[in-house]
Amino acid sequence: MTARRGSLRRRVAVLVAGSVAVAVVLVAVLTWLVVSSQVRASLDTALDREATRVQRLVRVDADWTGEGSEQCRYAAEPACVRLVETADEVGSGTGPLQTTEAALAVARGDQLRARWTAGPVRVVAVPTRPGEAALVGVPTRQADLALARTAVALTATGGVGVVLAGLLGWAAATVGLRPVRRLDEAVRRVRDSADPHDHVDLASTSPDDELGRLAVAVDSMLVELAAADDAQRAFVADASHELRTPLTTLRTNVQLLTADRPLRPGTRAALGAALGEEVAAMTRTVDDLVELAGDDRPRTAELVVEDVVAAARAAVAATSRRAPGVEVRTDLPGAPVGVRVPAGRLGRLLDVVLDNAVKYGAGGAVEVRVVSGTPGDGVVVVTVTDHGVGIPADERERVFDRFHRAPAARGLPGSGLGLAIAAQVVERAGGTITAEARADGGAGTTIRLVLPAG
Repeated sequence: MTARRGSLRRRVAVLVAGSVAVAVVLVAVLTWLVVSSQVRASLDTALDREATRVQRLVRVDADWTGEGSEQCRYAAEPACVRLVETADEVGSGTGPLQTTEAALAVARGDQLRARWTAGPVRVVAVPTRPGEAALVGVPTRQADLALARTAVALTATGGVGVVLAGLLGWAAATVGLRPVRRLDEAVRRVRDSADPHDHVDLASTSPDDELGRLAVAVDSMLVELAAADDAQRAFVADASHELRTPLTTLRTNVQLLTADRPLRPGTRAALGAALGEEVAAMTRTVDDLVELAGDDRPRTAELVVEDVVAAARAAVAATSRRAPGVEVRTDLPGAPVGVRVPAGRLGRLLDVVLDNAVKYGAGGAVEVRVVSGTPGDGVVVVTVTDHGVGIPADERERVFDRFHRAPAARGLPGSGLGLAIAAQVVERAGGTITAEARADGGAGTTIRLVLPAG
């Protein structure tokens, strides 16, 4: 993830640096305000102390007039003093200790004290004798110099803080977004190579934070994409292999029928019948492939309640028409039994399971049974049992894979897609499907469907 314009790292760095810089500036401003307030307060305290000294001096020495002390020539104490009377005019006097309306108000007794700043001097007016007030001034040069130095120090410190904030923001963005950069690199590799088998390095991420969980989620997504890609490639390869045999047979029979050499009527009829059987078998295989591909995307199925008893009777009737020589026995409840299944799929589910039992039942009887669970179970169990070759224990879980056929059944017709379709329907319904040995220990297989009750 390069630091290009609009990159996430730049935005995070700017956000962090800006936040820290604003904090630094606020601290500097607040520090300036506090220091300025304290310096001004200290100056006023010194001024009040000098004013109190002058008040005591005037009261002790009745002849003291303050002559010669009104020129505020010093940067620090002693303070400058001037006495004013109520008869003085506003503006009289020289320098910073000129008579003001506030000073006359203190001399008249209208105010106890008055303060103001006259240029580089801080002035306070305090009463002394009746009709008289003393103006006491303290130069502000030292205070102004201290504040100026403080401002320079805070400005320099704030500037350094802003620069450090920028560096820390960039470092924080670089370190904090390292997992995101790895995700970006992994996704780009997958995009460039079109191979989802690449994974995200999770060793340096913590699963307890948001970025760690994001890394785990992306890695899981890549694993699922890789599995889906592998399944798709296997599906295409198996479908190609499954269709190659009937296509080869069709081509051979068509070449025999269209050859220049004359054929006997019986041979021509046999070739025509073989062509019809191969076309029908390939049509069924293509239909099954289309059905599997159409329902292959994982999604939440819209379930409806259907009567499994009525669907079982219809499936048994259809099976009896297709295989009139096979006895199909039923053990069904007299009342309707509802199950929750994807709309329109219950009949197809029972058809493929019964067709599988008839195909591999070696001509023996097929038994169909529907059992309702207890109200607390919330399930309905459907079993279809044949008396055929049976399925070895190590093959029972694989019979629901696409195109898989047990070794004992590979000589029989079929594409190995029926039970895969049944498993897909049951999975979308939220149920389970298993292949088991017959309960009585005889030859054959029982397909058990457990469906949610409606």
